[in-house]
Amino acid sequence: MMGSLELGPEADVSQLEPLLTLENIEQLEATFVSKVRASVVQWLQKALEGEVAEWGREREPDTDPSGFYHSPMPAIVLQILEENIRVTSLVSESLQRRVHGMALSELGAFLRSFNDALIRFSRDHLRGEAVVPHYVSYLLAALNHQSALSSSVSVLQPKGVVSGALAPVEAALDELQRRICRLVLEALLLELQPLFATLPSRRWLSSPELLNNVCERTARFCRNFWRVRNPAFQVLLAETERAVVLQYLCALMQGRLVCRGADERNQAAERMQQDATQLRDLFLDLGLEESAHCAPVLLTLRKLLNLHDPTMLGLEVASLRQQFPDVSEEHVSALLDLRGDVSREQRQAALSSLQDGSQPSPRAGRRALFSLVPAPTPSPSSCLFSGSCA
Repeated sequence: MMGSLELGPEADVSQLEPLLTLENIEQLEATFVSKVRASVVQWLQKALEGEVAEWGREREPDTDPSGFYHSPMPAIVLQILEENIRVTSLVSESLQRRVHGMALSELGAFLRSFNDALIRFSRDHLRGEAVVPHYVSYLLAALNHQSALSSSVSVLQPKGVVSGALAPVEAALDELQRRICRLVLEALLLELQPLFATLPSRRWLSSPELLNNVCERTARFCRNFWRVRNPAFQVLLAETERAVVLQYLCALMQGRLVCRGADERNQAAERMQQDATQLRDLFLDLGLEESAHCAPVLLTLRKLLNLHDPTMLGLEVASLRQQFPDVSEEHVSALLDLRGDVSREQRQAALSSLQDGSQPSPRAGRRALFSLVPAPTPSPSSCLFSGSCA
């Protein structure tokens, strides 16, 4: 107003001091941000409480017209924050920067609260303290909420703000996705672990029934995964396939079976090949891209069982190490125990090939497998001279 041209003849505005000192402006901005923060915290808390209240319903989560699980919560959260940032842009750049920083801080706090609420939800369900008819479906819905926030969080980035400002929020969103995937997989493994307790066995050698049951249970568990949007859908499917393969590997390392001759070794190798094919077909049908599959590791291990000449095991072990650098002596030794025909000298020669040459680098895009499989305690007969028995 003081800069109006109509006042030009009456007053020289350039000679007037600012109406507000820098100290006044600092105090006003701090007070404004404090009051807005209090309101934002309250709004975000109400949004989260409303979402959590839905999780115990008797019916499945709401869906959008395409059939994906949907909730207005992510849009509400972003709208609350984005509107406050936009309004301050009309006042001053310094105020906008302050409110932007506050918004990102409160979004980070909201994501941590969301994470904590999911942990409590899972704990109460698994302990039987709360009856949740559609437990997994609401975890899948939460995965869609994470995706919606992740894909739209850029609206909180005003022009002129450094691009790295969103990095902490993006990291929190990634951690939230990992948390939800872990909770989903924990529920799946509770169903699968009793089935894997009978693998390997002579019943497993002679019949596909055990893996049929695993695949049927997995397919039933994953029946609603299609309601998760990409790319989270592919991430979840890949983690599920990897978890099933890891359970298979863990079972294989337990020393439950020792082949009694060439016929049983051939049976075991054939069964592993059929199991790998069955897992591949299952996850292709569920929609997982073939490049993400882990089940081919079973075909590599099959070669260790199918080799007729134990003196050549060193070559197969070296090949296994090239493909999976995290495989350990204990893992290989457990597989040699499964063969049932490896002498102490042949075992030592095969395991020594793990030490030959430099440590291979993990292949691009291939994640660790064997380092997540508990290494079985080696029997005294399998210890090398270089180390004591565990």
